[in-house]
Amino acid sequence: MRTHRHQLVLIACLILLSAHARAQQSRSGDPIAQWLNEHSDEVLQGTLGAMMILGDYRTEDAAALTLDGTIAAVGAAEALKLVIDQPRPRDPTADDGFPSSHAASAFAFAHGMSEWRSSWTPAVYAFAAGVGWARVEGGYHTLEQVAAGAALGVWLAGVSRAQDGFILHGGSEHSSSAFGQNPSERSAEGFGAPPTVVLWRGRW
Repeated sequence: MRTHRHQLVLIACLILLSAHARAQQSRSGDPIAQWLNEHSDEVLQGTLGAMMILGDYRTEDAAALTLDGTIAAVGAAEALKLVIDQPRPRDPTADDGFPSSHAASAFAFAHGMSEWRSSWTPAVYAFAAGVGWARVEGGYHTLEQVAAGAALGVWLAGVSRAQDGFILHGGSEHSSSAFGQNPSERSAEGFGAPPTVVLWRGRW
């Protein structure tokens, strides 16, 4: 019988991921940009949460690795903001403009989803690009700040997948198994094992 321990761990990580989403009222006159600025994190959290709760083990593995890369991207973006002082277009007194953590999370999410389902690539990257556009349109970031966040997100999502997660482990022996197309190549310790929390696996 399937346990819910891994689901609780991953849901807790979703809550952690949501911490970077500050309550912001978009000043953009564009309704699409306003919606993306206010609800893009909910799209990420809802999609990954549904995959974890409703999906089979393969889906849960993909969600775990996608979430791992997204958390890493957000954490790295927030850390860079502490050491790189750049203002926001709408607030010249702010010092947390670089890079955009929303762009980092959106593009990390897009990378993970596209690796899981290649047919989703146009849709998820269009969503990520829309988030980046909304951050510029709303005056939260410059184009350069968004581009840096996007690059950071894609890079860290790729590194996370390559070493089977920084913190969340998909349950597979190798990251390629979690996104592989041939079920016969997965071992008994692969998708039959739930995602677990592991120590940092620092192979860069």
